[in-house]
Amino acid sequence: MHLPTRKRMAVLTGGILAAGISAGAAAQGGSADTGRPTGPAGALERSAPAVVGGGPAPAAHADGTDARKGGGRMGRKAVPPTAARRYKWGRPEAFDEFGGTRLDRRNWEAYDGPGNGGLGRRSSKAVTVRKGALKITGTKDGTTGGVAWMPGGREKGGRKYGRWEARVKLNRACACYNANLLLWPVGGGGDTDPKGGGGEIDWMETYNDRGLRKATDFFLHYDGPKGEPLHLSDRVYVDLTKWHAFAMEWTPKGITGYVDGRRWFRTTERRALPPGKMGQAIQLDWFPKRTKLTVGGVSRVAPATLEVDWIRLYRLKKKH
Repeated sequence: MHLPTRKRMAVLTGGILAAGISAGAAAQGGSADTGRPTGPAGALERSAPAVVGGGPAPAAHADGTDARKGGGRMGRKAVPPTAARRYKWGRPEAFDEFGGTRLDRRNWEAYDGPGNGGLGRRSSKAVTVRKGALKITGTKDGTTGGVAWMPGGREKGGRKYGRWEARVKLNRACACYNANLLLWPVGGGGDTDPKGGGGEIDWMETYNDRGLRKATDFFLHYDGPKGEPLHLSDRVYVDLTKWHAFAMEWTPKGITGYVDGRRWFRTTERRALPPGKMGQAIQLDWFPKRTKLTVGGVSRVAPATLEVDWIRLYRLKKKH
């Protein structure tokens, strides 16, 4: 299936993950993503404080529970299960629990610059950390935000293979706002397609949502034999206004997506797997032409929010 354009903002250059115009790199945003699919495609197997670093995490992080947060704003019973716990991924190599009052700039970079396709603006002021969560807010004029995660510093931000997991939630808001957890190639630039190829893994993206936040998609973009853009995708129905743990496992044999420990995307197509290192980004993107798709009862002008309770990165075990 042909996908005319990919919208991309994250930039990884020589191990530096950045987006917008920043101290890390001067980068421009991607073009409008007019070519997103509206349904599943491809061959899939379906089933239903701020601390970042390479040191061992506390046992509470290893088994997917949150002792520190359990009795607070979420409550222990509200904590969803995780893929890390179910599949025994062990302790994370890197993590952020957002326990402080600001973004840790040693390991994160917030976007500043033109918005997607020059529409709106990405502002670091749209990104806040409070009450134990990262929050990105998008307003009716297209001012929004995004961040790039560089665990261990700029020169160590990229990975080839691994496991990523994050607990997120959204509010019901204009369909013009698209929440996205993604991996983008190191050295891929900030245009509509990665410079030199390299694919893209959108392991939670709400592009096809109409504002109700009842479903999300997994998109795996890759280059065809003639360089044409291809993709595999699938959808899962889940109430995104509540906390859910999304995860993605990338091995030499395939890519798998999870929600609350349940598999919902799987491919072993070797041609679709990214060829090199990639870095993690979290974005709330503005597509103003999709405003008209917002269902009745959902505000088109109220702020849209994407919240991240925590994010964790795990190494693959040697058997892979």
